[in-house]
Amino acid sequence: MTPDISTLMLVLALTTVISVVGLLVASFLNRQIVAIRYWAGGLTVFIPGLLWQVFSPPLPLWISAVIITQAYFILWWGTRCYRFGQAQPQFFKVMLLLCLIQGSAFFAFQDSLRISIMIHSAVVVGACLVTMLEAVLMRLRQRALLLAWVVLWGAHATVYCRRFLLYALDPAYAEVTSMHAASSVEAVNYLEGIAFIYGFSLICFIFTTLRLQQALRRQATRDPLTDLLNRRAFEETSTRLLAQARRFRRPLSVLLMDLDRFKSINDQHGHKAGDLVLQAFAGHLGRHLRATDLSCRYGGEEFVVLLPDTDLAQARELSERVREAWQRVPLDIGTTNLAATVSIGLASVAQGDAHVLDDLIERADHALYRAKQLGRNRSHVWQEGLRLASFENVV
Repeated sequence: MTPDISTLMLVLALTTVISVVGLLVASFLNRQIVAIRYWAGGLTVFIPGLLWQVFSPPLPLWISAVIITQAYFILWWGTRCYRFGQAQPQFFKVMLLLCLIQGSAFFAFQDSLRISIMIHSAVVVGACLVTMLEAVLMRLRQRALLLAWVVLWGAHATVYCRRFLLYALDPAYAEVTSMHAASSVEAVNYLEGIAFIYGFSLICFIFTTLRLQQALRRQATRDPLTDLLNRRAFEETSTRLLAQARRFRRPLSVLLMDLDRFKSINDQHGHKAGDLVLQAFAGHLGRHLRATDLSCRYGGEEFVVLLPDTDLAQARELSERVREAWQRVPLDIGTTNLAATVSIGLASVAQGDAHVLDDLIERADHALYRAKQLGRNRSHVWQEGLRLASFENVV
């Protein structure tokens, strides 16, 4: 026995309402995750489209097709926003363009239900594919979550692809004039649609939880001003890398950096100017380091960089590039331009060296203050026997 199509439409609409309420609550509680608003908005658009179908005829069916397919594009846009971590520009222009294109197609073929359903099915399959692609481009580490998303949208696309092929190739559907006349096909679509809405909402909540976990993890490991690693995260990761370097007998170096006369910048131009200088130097480091290097705001105006697979000569070359380039960076602090310099201490782990991270940083610290004593704006390599001398009036 084939379920009543109108009943399935109403059940699907009710299912969508429940999902929308849940997503709206999640959106209200997590305003920083803009994708939820688009997902909730997309499902909301589904509801009038489904209700329009219930009362069609006499209402023109092609309008409901425009509404429902447009909802899929909004869901795709929400997934796109999630991938980029922020709202994407041109939303209304893109949605208007898509609405005009598909609306024109549905309007042109409104007298042929068969062609309209084929167009609708093709558009849904296309929307499913681009939404799946957005998730793949996220490069999620959570493979199970990615798989669930792909399976959900893939199954939805398969059902609509089946629908398209039946209307295109089966003579029994060539002359249908209403959805009820093709209830054997449409019932499958609506039943799968109910499962799809529940599954989609559940995965959206999981995506939201994942993004919140990522945000909390980032807050726990990043310096809020410079977005570099904080000291605790740096020490945890560096200790592991140092152990690997000793185990596989690979070189590893550390640069300890201190911005010269930073206190005078704060005193003369204010702490806001000092913050801008720190942020500028953090960005400067990012432009000179490799993806495998670790950079950290170690404290105040001190920065530390750990360089895996880098011997002392390579580290010295890098430190000079960073130092020389930094003194040429114009620092716009609003009222005037500044030029700042940096002093750098270097230390390296040789093959077979058993020193721990604290020892390595202490060596770099001795070298840094020797660079300060020698006149600042220079880099200095730690050598055996080098110890902290008196450096009053140096810092």
